[in-house]
Amino acid sequence: MITKRTLLAAIVFSLIVGGAAGVVVDRLAFQSAESHFGKTKFINYMTEELGLSADQQRQLDSIITYVHPEFQAIRKNFKSEMKSQIDSTQGMIRSILTPQQQIKLDSLNRRMQER
Repeated sequence: MITKRTLLAAIVFSLIVGGAAGVVVDRLAFQSAESHFGKTKFINYMTEELGLSADQQRQLDSIITYVHPEFQAIRKNFKSEMKSQIDSTQGMIRSILTPQQQIKLDSLNRRMQER
């Protein structure tokens, strides 16, 4: 039988894992590609792995520069949608908690955000 405590633990665990996954995706896939260093690193990696010529490297640089605004828009929407889902889930969790548990959840959320 699933208890409220087990359900709460599963939901909190899911939020933590989902949040961590979001951070990893954000940092690895988006932020590194935005910086000059990330772009250079990506081009160097592709050059090494695929044996790109200097002309292909310049073309790859142009492609990345061209699609960058698209990725920015996707990133913005992703963050917004993720925040909306987290807020909704938090509301559902809060609805099953006592006032004392809600205070503890708020404290837990603050600690997770500090990390």
